[in-house]
Amino acid sequence: MTIEHFAIAEIKNNWLYAQVDVEFPTKESLVGRDLYQAKIEHKQYQILETATLDSARDSFAAEDIYLVDFHRLTVMFALLYSKQWSSDEDQQMMIEFLTQIIYSEPCELYIGFQNGEPITTAILTRSSEQVLVSDITVADGSSETKMNFVKSLLTKCAITVGNGDVVLEI
Repeated sequence: MTIEHFAIAEIKNNWLYAQVDVEFPTKESLVGRDLYQAKIEHKQYQILETATLDSARDSFAAEDIYLVDFHRLTVMFALLYSKQWSSDEDQQMMIEFLTQIIYSEPCELYIGFQNGEPITTAILTRSSEQVLVSDITVADGSSETKMNFVKSLLTKCAITVGNGDVVLEI
């Protein structure tokens, strides 16, 4: 069952938008924020069920999933995530927006590597009631790789699925 709105998604979105809510934001970062808002406007969410993850593999080792906690990883995250936009100009605006991120709760950015190359991204948002796995980008666009990464990320972060407490952006 898909749902169009979850409070935890609003928490994540507001956190991201606040990243450019500064005294002198760059014009490019504001354009990037607008592009992001337009893209997520029609996103849907679903409660992640154990059965959904049962068919996924733990194909990412814990050491291949990195918490984005310094600028170089932020740039890698932004470069990969921006590939969702077709034009080079839009990609540049997204990179500018995403590289403004200051690491803070309630959101954590993650990037997954295989063979030394970044191939997937996600944002993990935690509230007292739920966890949201969102903004999942997979370099090859594979839904299998996406679910494998989600499963491995949840395992790495010691998050168990059950009781409707893990939400997946689809």
